[in-house]
Amino acid sequence: MFYIGIDIAKAFSVCSVINDKEEMIIKPFPFNSSTAGFKKLINNIESLNCDTKDILIGMEATGLLFENLYRYLKDLNYNVILLNPYQTSQYRNMLTMKYVKNDNIDSMIIALLIKSGRYSKGYVNEEQVQSLKVLFRHKENIKEKLKSLKRETSSLLAVVFPELDKVIKDPFSVTGLILLEKYPTAKHFEYVSVDRILKLFRNIKGNNFNQVKAEHLLSIAKDTIYSGVAKDARAFFIRSNIKLIRALQEEIKSLEEEMIKIFDKQIESTQENKEDEDYISSVLDNLRTIPGVSDKTLLALLAECGNLDRFKDAKSLIGYLGLYPTQEQSGNTLKYGHLAKRGARYAKKALYLASVAAIRHNSELKQIFRNQVASGRAKKEALIIVARKLAYIIWAIYNHNQAYNPTRVFVAHP
Repeated sequence: MFYIGIDIAKAFSVCSVINDKEEMIIKPFPFNSSTAGFKKLINNIESLNCDTKDILIGMEATGLLFENLYRYLKDLNYNVILLNPYQTSQYRNMLTMKYVKNDNIDSMIIALLIKSGRYSKGYVNEEQVQSLKVLFRHKENIKEKLKSLKRETSSLLAVVFPELDKVIKDPFSVTGLILLEKYPTAKHFEYVSVDRILKLFRNIKGNNFNQVKAEHLLSIAKDTIYSGVAKDARAFFIRSNIKLIRALQEEIKSLEEEMIKIFDKQIESTQENKEDEDYISSVLDNLRTIPGVSDKTLLALLAECGNLDRFKDAKSLIGYLGLYPTQEQSGNTLKYGHLAKRGARYAKKALYLASVAAIRHNSELKQIFRNQVASGRAKKEALIIVARKLAYIIWAIYNHNQAYNPTRVFVAHP
C-alpha cells in the first residue's frame, strides 16, 4: 500500500509518497496547478506500478484550492481523503521533535497521517449543495459590504443630522432611505413643509409616518447643531451610499431567491434517491414547520453542512458545527463565554440567531430556555443549548421527513 500526501497551494503543490513501512518511495516534488502539472503528478503515481486500490491520497480541505485536483483524481478512480487542516496541525504538533514546517514536510505529514489512520474524512459537496454554498458565501460577503456602508453613512449622519433618531429609529428602513435621499442633512429641511414630507410616503404600504412625526422632524431639523459645513458634498456622499445600499439589498434578495430554487432542486434530488413510496411531503416543507426557524437558517445550515443525511446522528452534526461555548475556569469558578471559533461559523451563527427567535415563537424551546436559566445557567449558555436542540430537531426532520412534533422536543438526547 502506498500513501500519498499532497500539500495544496495556489500556484503549485508538493507531493510526498511513502509505503507501509513509512519509507519515502518518491522524494517530495512540486507540480504546478495546471493540466501539465496534474499530468506530472499522475506520471509519478503511475511509476509505482500498482492498482489504484493500493493507493491512498490525502490532502487538506483548504478553502477551494483542493477542489480541482480532488475532482481530477476522483475521476481517475483514486481514493482521495480530504483532511481538516486542524487534524494535520494536531498531528504535526505530535511530531514536533521530528519535523519542522515547510511545504515538503507538510506533504510528508499528510502522508504519515493517512497512513496512521488517525483522521476523520472530509466531505465534498454535491453539485447543487456546492452551488448553494458558493451563493451563500457570496451573500455573506455582500452583507459585510452592506454593513460597512451603513456604518459609514451612520457616522456621517451623526454630524449632518444628529437629532434624526428622535423621529427615525432606523435610517436604513424604507421610510428612512426615502427621506434621506430627498433631504440628506438637517439643513436640507430649511424650506420644506409638512405636506411635502407626507407626500413622500403616501404610496408606501404600511406607512405610519403621520403629520405629528413630520412636524417633529421639521422642529428638530430647525434646532439642529449641524453647522452646515460641506452640506452639498456630504449630501452627495449620503445619496451615493443610499444607491449602493439599495443595490446591495436587491442583490441579497436575488441571491436568497436563487438559493431557494437550488434548495428546492436539492430536496427533489434527495427524494428521487430515496426509494420510499411513503415519501409524500417534501423535506423542505417539513423543515419549515419548525416554529421560529426561517428559510435563511435552513439555507445557512445546508450551504455549510451539505446534505444532513451524511451525518450518522445529530451529535455528529453538532460536533461539525462547533455548537458549544468557550469555558474559562479560575479556581472554583467556571464561566461560559461566546461560541467556540471552531466549526461551520455561518451555520453556527444562523442557528444561534434562530435560537433567539425560537424562544419567542416556539413554546417548547422557550420552556427549555427558561428551565436552563432557572437552573443557574447563563443566558448565552442557555441559548446555545436551545441552538443544539434545534440542530437535533432539524437533523431528525431532514432524515426522517416528518413534520415538527412538539411532543418530541423534550426527549432527552445522549
